[in-house]
Parts: sequence; C-alpha cells; structure tokens
Amino acid sequence: MNLKPIAGIDVSKYFSEMVVISPANEIVARLTIHHNNPSDFDRAIEILKKVEEDFAARPIIVMEATGHYHKILSRFFTSNGWDVAIINPIQSNSIKNAGGS
Repeated sequence: MNLKPIAGIDVSKYFSEMVVISPANEIVARLTIHHNNPSDFDRAIEILKKVEEDFAARPIIVMEATGHYHKILSRFFTSNGWDVAIINPIQSNSIKNAGGS
C-alpha cells in the first residue's frame, strides 16, 4: 500500500488550522491560516512542498464543507495544483461516532 501524507484543515470563519501528518501518522507540520493574510497561504504552500519533498509523495488536502468558508481555501489549493477532498461534516461525524463506545 502506497500511503501519502495528509494535510487536514479545520476551517472556521476568519482562520483555519492546518495539520500535516506523515504516512506513519506523525504530525510533521502545523499552521494557522488567517484568511485575510496572503503570506499565510504562501506559507501553507511552502509547507506542502517540503512535505512532498520529504516523503516523495504529494500530500492530499482534506477539509470539511463548512458553509462557504471552505471555498476560499479549496479554490486556492486547487488553483495551485493540489488535490483537495471536501468531506461532508454529517458523514464525518457519523464515522467518528460509529466506534460504538
């Protein structure tokens, strides 16, 4: 199995939190992306490129659909050539709760 790094983004109204995990599920980077700060977006790209270089695999970006707030990030990353997966929060919540605890 060829595992890739994952960049998970928790989206909110004014800023988002990005955490990148390695194929071994270790946190390798964190970044707060303020939606009104272009340098934060540039820093996110720098981090993703470094992770791609370090693991010889392009990270996949995953975020929940959050009204319209996720669209800014999604458009930015896809226009810069990154794969973005938008997850329905109802489905992700039901998966989280399926553990039966």
